[in-house]
Amino acid sequence: MTLGNQIFLRFYLVIVLSVVIVGWTVDIIWQSFEPLPEERYHEEILSLAAEYIESQTDSSVEQSLSNINQLTSQHLSLVSASQIQADELQQALLNNEIVTLENSDGSFVAYRQLGHRNVLLAIEIPMTEKNKYTKYLLLVTFYLLIAGVVYLWTRPLARDLKTLEDASQDFAHANWNTSVVVPSSSPVNHLAQAYNRLLVRIKQLLKDQQEMSHAISHELRTPLARIKFSLEMALNSDNLESVQKQLTSIDEDIVEIQTLVDELLSYASLEKSSTVANCESGDIKSLITTLAGKLRRNSPNKNLTVKINENTKLVYCDSYLIERALQNLIINAFSHCQSQVNVRFSQSDHVNQLVVEDDGHGIDPDDRARVFDSFVRLQPKQAKGRKGFGLGLAIVKRIATLHQGSVDVAQSTLGGASFIFEWPNQQ
Repeated sequence: MTLGNQIFLRFYLVIVLSVVIVGWTVDIIWQSFEPLPEERYHEEILSLAAEYIESQTDSSVEQSLSNINQLTSQHLSLVSASQIQADELQQALLNNEIVTLENSDGSFVAYRQLGHRNVLLAIEIPMTEKNKYTKYLLLVTFYLLIAGVVYLWTRPLARDLKTLEDASQDFAHANWNTSVVVPSSSPVNHLAQAYNRLLVRIKQLLKDQQEMSHAISHELRTPLARIKFSLEMALNSDNLESVQKQLTSIDEDIVEIQTLVDELLSYASLEKSSTVANCESGDIKSLITTLAGKLRRNSPNKNLTVKINENTKLVYCDSYLIERALQNLIINAFSHCQSQVNVRFSQSDHVNQLVVEDDGHGIDPDDRARVFDSFVRLQPKQAKGRKGFGLGLAIVKRIATLHQGSVDVAQSTLGGASFIFEWPNQQ
């Protein structure tokens, strides 16, 4: 249910329940008032007139009624019993009780059954000033109580909206530490949660931007310094072989810079909120075996084993992104293994699982939570030099998110690290 529908439903229920409860209460109060002396006076006249007319013959009823009206200056009349429709009122009339009903103008009419005749004797009771005052007082009370109920419902809503407004003002002044806390029952709780998620996301983006700026400057500074040094060496050397050597070094540094730029562009494109996975059914067996064959040729000194369950069917995914994620995982495993890397794929009714494990030194449990952060490189003590830019696993995590899946790292059965990439097996 959307937020707008929730607010409408809650407000509608508040109005309906308050009208029913307050109206029922006011009606009970109104009915509890004792009849005024004027009302009792007219009812006594009605009872005496009914008893007198009942003793008359049918032919003399009209004349008797006219005489009573002249003597009492009242307005008595005969009406058909069919005018009273309610069963309870009809039963009261049959028991010779007086039934008093209110007209639209605020006056009252009292009715009494005339014996066994199918006729009612009616007398008009004009509204007194006290009756008018009481009625208007109860009417004003009714509307005031409705207004009070609405106010009590809207006051917490206004308070929560004011909290959101204050947080938005802090947000506008770059105060990123102000989160919105409202009761879970508040109609704007979803809005507050969305604001808090936005705040966390912006803080993370700012942190990533700072880390990326620092990492980029650090990663570029080293090859640029080497390029500058090689150029100076080449300019100051008359030896052609030495110049060629320096140019080769420069070319390697340019390739390193180009690789960094490509990784940054890939990471930035996947981090865009508009990026979606273009999923379709594909042959995962062919994808894995083809990629594994290419990577074996690029790393002939590493042993890569692939195992795919025989019952594997077509997989619904973005084949380009899945291939990129698997490639990053295998290259990462090649960088840290001793000699062996295993790739396994399995499929259940609900989950596709891709596992890449190596026989390296593994990852310390304390570092597993941040291994997928951008520009994080966990180098074992035995490793010589630095490998990669720390974006490969961050790209893998983003690809898993785009597939509504996850990627985790655990201890491998080979002794090293085991990366488990999972996503839903459904379209």
